[in-house]
Amino acid sequence: MSSAPVLPYPQAVAIQTLSAIAILISLPPLVLHWKNRNFPAASLICWFLVLDLFNITNAFIWPGDDIENWWDGEGLCDVEVKILTGAYAAIPGTLVCIFRNLAAVLDTRRATLVPTKRQRRQSHGIELMFCLGIPLITALLHMVYQGNRYFIFAISGCVTGLDESWVSLALGYIWPLVICLIGNYYCGLVLYRLHRYRSQFGDIIRSANSGLNKSRFLRLFSLSFVMMLALTPTQAFMVYRNISLNLPWHSYSWTYIHDYAWYEIVKVPTNGEVFFDRWIPVIAGFMSFIFFGCGKDALSMYRSILRFFGLDCCFRTPQSSSAGSFAQNTSRSSGSRVRLLFARNSKQNARGIANTSCRTDSSNGSYEDIEKGSPPSEPSKRPGRFSWPKSPFSWLRHPFSSSSHKGIPSAPRLAVPSNTVSTSAWAGSSQSRGSIDLNTSPTQKDFIRVKQVIRQESKVRV
Repeated sequence: MSSAPVLPYPQAVAIQTLSAIAILISLPPLVLHWKNRNFPAASLICWFLVLDLFNITNAFIWPGDDIENWWDGEGLCDVEVKILTGAYAAIPGTLVCIFRNLAAVLDTRRATLVPTKRQRRQSHGIELMFCLGIPLITALLHMVYQGNRYFIFAISGCVTGLDESWVSLALGYIWPLVICLIGNYYCGLVLYRLHRYRSQFGDIIRSANSGLNKSRFLRLFSLSFVMMLALTPTQAFMVYRNISLNLPWHSYSWTYIHDYAWYEIVKVPTNGEVFFDRWIPVIAGFMSFIFFGCGKDALSMYRSILRFFGLDCCFRTPQSSSAGSFAQNTSRSSGSRVRLLFARNSKQNARGIANTSCRTDSSNGSYEDIEKGSPPSEPSKRPGRFSWPKSPFSWLRHPFSSSSHKGIPSAPRLAVPSNTVSTSAWAGSSQSRGSIDLNTSPTQKDFIRVKQVIRQESKVRV
């Protein structure tokens, strides 16, 4: 007996190796999607992991064309063909749910801050139906049009059998294409809304309360779009191929299909070739890693794993800037703008405050005298017209809400002179704590402006 058939084909080794790598690199995206409660995306990766596991198992058991010494695959193939039948409908079904959720995020007419209990149940029900329910139904209905027990192909392994009747089309291989068309509708809806709301895209994502940011949204959409773009013509070709091979159709008969010949197991050599659809889960695993295994969240997870094993000494932990922390918290979006304005105008503001004399005509007293209740200082040599710089505090004319102040970390410390008065000096009275009267008759506008600016300045310091 020649030893050549015993050696595995190169494609058997290649698909085993690449499938194993695809399983390993698909685990980080799976963990991230599960952590973010993205059930459709996690289900999509799980289905691909199962198919990759089948690739490894089948190529290991049937690596060559030595069909005389092949194992019959009883038990394994009985389960595998049912799971494969369900996976053909599950993969496009998960893409339907992903596109539907992305379209709901961009739906401004039905946007809600917190979904109701009924809306959550409806969304979870649709996800369970497309990700698990329909695949389970298709796997159970496979018994109706299953022409024989199964086929065994070299390297590719277990393959389901179909009856050459119209029932196979109606209950079997037409439904993956139908689900793909539903996914194409939602994909087109996402593209339409992306184009329509392109100028408000960032604001819509932040206010959607969906657990997505712009980067995660675009990466998830790009991955799903590429998969749907490849899956739709593939399913259309499979429908065309099955119809052309099964014509002419015969009339359906349960008794005729499930007779003694139904238990036949057909073994087919392939001369080292692998079915093209066996490469789809391998490519999908690498794509999942490219889109979600190299992001910021994934790198943080890798660093935490290395830290657990004490191997993080080789990697520097990047110091997170305050601007980055603001970007992660949508409720603090105005805080970054405040810090930017502070950084841009701090030097100019300090100079403007230092140059302000802050005196009134009648009392000729400084702000420090008013706050402490001390007697007014010696009158100034200059005439007592209140002066105020025009530009340094122009950005304070638009006050920020109190909620944004609560979410802002400590602002940059400004070089405020010691004669800056606190808010209590102006709280609802025209008198200081020392009961010193302030004459506001010549400069009423400037007096009001002083109150507003000092009130804003006190809020910043608090």
